Amino acid sequence: AGYTLSEGGITGTGIVSASATLQSVDTTASSVPSKSDFVALIENVQGTAALNTDIKAYISRDSGTTFTQGTLIDEGTWGTNKKIVAFHDLDISGQPSGTAMCYKIELANQAQGSKEFVIHATSHGWA
Repeated sequence: AGYTLSEGGITGTGIVSASATLQSVDTTASSVPSKSDFVALIENVQGTAALNTDIKAYISRDSGTTFTQGTLIDEGTWGTNKKIVAFHDLDISGQPSGTAMCYKIELANQAQGSKEFVIHATSHGWA
């Protein structure tokens, strides 16, 4: 609903959706990972996105069949109203064994003119 997910990240068309789920394409790990990291660059255009409420992030090692939610934390700024949010060393060892790594982002509670945020970039890694 207004957003597309590509290899380069997430891009928007200017449409504000109250909620959305975005899932990355799979990347194949060289061995079965047990931990994962996620980083996103977000911008609060109107209002402020509440981490782990308005924006949530998850990791899967079985192509999106099973996800584990990470707890996003604020890791600093990179400009006006722009934040670096991330989680590190998320334990994914309880998921079914697999090497098809992907992430999912859930957006909620956006309202045009009062709470709008943009995701500029994403990255995930594993070990």
